[in-house]
Amino acid sequence: MLSDHVFAAGWTVLQDRFGRAFSTQTTKIYREILKAELTDAEFQTACRAAFRFETYFPSPQKLIDLATGKDFEALALSEWDACLTRARSGEMATLPNTSARILMNSATNGVPLGSVAADRLDWIKREFVKRYAAQLAAEAQQRTPAVLPTVQRELTHVAAD
Repeated sequence: MLSDHVFAAGWTVLQDRFGRAFSTQTTKIYREILKAELTDAEFQTACRAAFRFETYFPSPQKLIDLATGKDFEALALSEWDACLTRARSGEMATLPNTSARILMNSATNGVPLGSVAADRLDWIKREFVKRYAAQLAAEAQQRTPAVLPTVQRELTHVAAD
């Protein structure tokens, strides 16, 4: 569950980044929606991605999508289309030593895309797009510097009497 102090820190950063100030009511609505959907770590991921990639202040759903990596599905679908186009023209579907090659081999069980039966393409497409989108999200998150301070729990020590 998203904690109030992590939400407040992220909310401040986002308002500053996008030059916006919201009413107490709007802030409460964002907080409630996001608390129901995201953990502290997921909200921090969403804030980093929004800070880096978004042009306008993100909606609550956009923040949820950024936290879960769904924004990368369109990029993965585009890569699938490019792979399929190359395979249909007799070229290698993917370039050697790329994550697309590794993920395609995983989705096709090592069978070259051009040799896959047409009735299996829909399933392979779903698998590839899902895996590639997740890979893109992971890579982008690794490249993005922290926008919020790391959440650390304070340990309290109780002295034994």
